[in-house]
Amino acid sequence: MMLTRVRAFCLGAFVCLTFSSVCAAEQNTAIYWNSPEAIPLQKKLPENADFWRLMPHLTTQKTQSYCGVASAVTVLNTLGSCQNGDPVYYPYHYVTQDSFFTPTILPFLSPRLVMSRGVGMNELQLALEAHGAEVQVVNGDSVTVDQLRDIVARELVNCEHYVLVNYHRAYLQQKGGGHWSVLGAYDADSDRVLILDVARFSFLPVWVRVSTLLDAINSTDPRGITRGLLIVSGQSHAQQQPVSEDVSESVTPSNQL
Repeated sequence: MMLTRVRAFCLGAFVCLTFSSVCAAEQNTAIYWNSPEAIPLQKKLPENADFWRLMPHLTTQKTQSYCGVASAVTVLNTLGSCQNGDPVYYPYHYVTQDSFFTPTILPFLSPRLVMSRGVGMNELQLALEAHGAEVQVVNGDSVTVDQLRDIVARELVNCEHYVLVNYHRAYLQQKGGGHWSVLGAYDADSDRVLILDVARFSFLPVWVRVSTLLDAINSTDPRGITRGLLIVSGQSHAQQQPVSEDVSESVTPSNQL
């Protein structure tokens, strides 16, 4: 009788531990945009979430190593205050992954360099500042999970601030290494943040827990620099205006080649 009770106790304990482990794993599992679990989160997106302002400008990285450039271009165009537009879109100031590399930026960050190894935190900060943006750096090893939660809850509903994130994909159970993307929203009930992945050819937007995000940014790149967040601000415009009204009127479909 005693042996039977011991066996029953051990079995019950094993089931409880297994259930707890499964629940913990489910809580930490990334929730992708096209999954059934994402629908309630999508329905609760705040009207003032950065998501709505970023999505019209979300840029797909042009090469496997251009994630940082694509993320920066996304934010610059969302802010609408950058004057270094691509001539292709003149008279409108619309930045592309080509026009991003201005004469001021080329001495420390060039397309060839980005093609070979991507872009680091300090380099992307300097490049964004060269485009006239203000940048606040938050390294992953400088914040607690509560501080990170406060940051995303505050900044991801601020129409004047946008958040770039440099993280390691492995912590999200994704294939790949270091990566840049843009944060779109925060859901307090699930304590998850929405990552708008600029590698749109391989990953959909994904909801991850704030604790998981902290682990992902509290890592180092190949040069030993801690990853983290770049909080970018600048003069925001609801709608871009052409450089010259007279010029814009002359550029019509009827007189284009």
